[in-house]
Amino acid sequence: MLKIHQPPMGETVDVGLSSLTLNGQPAGQWFCRVSAMPYNTVWPGRQRPVEQTELAAFISFETDRNVVLEAVSEAEIQEAVVRPLSKGAKVTVGEDRHSIRAELFSCGSYTLEINGPHNALHIFANPVNDFGVDKNDPNVLYFAPGVHDMGDIELRDGQTLYVDGGAVVYGSVGVFHKKNVRILGYGVIDGSREERDDSTLLITWQNDVPEPGMGVFDYGKDFRDEAVLRGHIAEKNVLKGCVHLYSCADCEINGVIARDSSTFAYILANCENVNVEWAKTIGMWRYNSDGIDTFNSRYIRVANCFLRDFDDCMVIKGIKGWDRANQHHISVTGCTIWCDWGSCLELGAETCADEYYDILWDDCDIIHATHVCMRLHNTDRAWVHDMLVRNIRCEYSRHDLPPVYQHDMAAPYPGKNEPYYPALIHSPIYDGVYSNDHILGRVSRLRFENIQIISDCDMACPPVIFGGADEIHCNRDVTVENVSLNGKRLSPEEVDLSVSEFDRVTVK
Repeated sequence: MLKIHQPPMGETVDVGLSSLTLNGQPAGQWFCRVSAMPYNTVWPGRQRPVEQTELAAFISFETDRNVVLEAVSEAEIQEAVVRPLSKGAKVTVGEDRHSIRAELFSCGSYTLEINGPHNALHIFANPVNDFGVDKNDPNVLYFAPGVHDMGDIELRDGQTLYVDGGAVVYGSVGVFHKKNVRILGYGVIDGSREERDDSTLLITWQNDVPEPGMGVFDYGKDFRDEAVLRGHIAEKNVLKGCVHLYSCADCEINGVIARDSSTFAYILANCENVNVEWAKTIGMWRYNSDGIDTFNSRYIRVANCFLRDFDDCMVIKGIKGWDRANQHHISVTGCTIWCDWGSCLELGAETCADEYYDILWDDCDIIHATHVCMRLHNTDRAWVHDMLVRNIRCEYSRHDLPPVYQHDMAAPYPGKNEPYYPALIHSPIYDGVYSNDHILGRVSRLRFENIQIISDCDMACPPVIFGGADEIHCNRDVTVENVSLNGKRLSPEEVDLSVSEFDRVTVK
């Protein structure tokens, strides 16, 4: 079976490909706007200049068989690649240097990049799924293929929001203190009509944090209280993003495409037992448009998602106002990640919680990184322990550009097509600009294993950095085992390791 989700009128885009078919059937290209360069500035409130962006496209379909994509490129094809490379898609360029054929052998998220990563085609090959939904059930809010301008949607206990493939819902989905909520379907939730300015707040956090006094920590507000939370959101004019769950339990997000969020696209704050799979983020070009962020949550599963964001993609955060709760039993598996700014897989930077533990990052493909592929960014009080990172495949390209902070809003991006290699691993512990507790944390019983570096350029191992602050607040009992570069296992001496005098890291 092959079911193509065609875009509604007005949702299509032409970015240099025509005559696009899947197994011979025409496939319409959906519109998205993405970052054109890693050029950022410290939170300005306002939206990012559109001149720093470019158009791209995506296609979405369901399949239970191999799929052959064929298209014609307006530009002469000098090189073509389908990522992630680990999926082994077969790419053939015609003798005319304009026709292209790509065979996909499994479900998953891919990108077709012709002559570099600009104006890429994002390919969402979904498993066939009707999600077990009865569209006539009174507890089901169903959106059929087409365009729906809905504004803010708030779901009740036991309610299902079903955005069918081919549907676009303009607005946001908010869920407060609910159980058994499902947000499903292969359609799009689009946040582009939410504007931000100096009066809006990025996320629900206590930004007027009292200073700790006399050694006694002051937690401040408790956002686990629904009245306190709603009052704060109204008072501070907090942005809504695409899908935000607050203090929810036993919920599911499956298949949905979040597009063009004004803030973090998906937030799970103080949530428990939430399953997120086959979700996507695309069209994230605005400042701080993270992918999936968990705030002080537990028993969270994130699997088989695609995240392309202009800031950190998959993030486990401890946020002021939520920080009476610890983060634990969180798994991120089978995801494909393209980070246009920041970290691909990150813990922090805010780590306002007593503990983070039982965390797994496994079997993920990082197809583009900016600052760092994997970062434990411990800037607050958390003790991070019992964390496993394994089977992560990190692709490096000669097209990658260096990240630059913009201090003069009239200045053009100064980066050039020179070799740039994001860090592979970074685990700093410090009290700095992102800190709220101003109490140092620590890391122990941390393991990285089977980390692959896959590169199309002549490079050595990118940096692996651990930065402890003192004998107590440092990285201890850390193991990095089996790092490879283009299939060759690196010796411990070939791993570009940097540690402070306080850290204890073993490389095997």
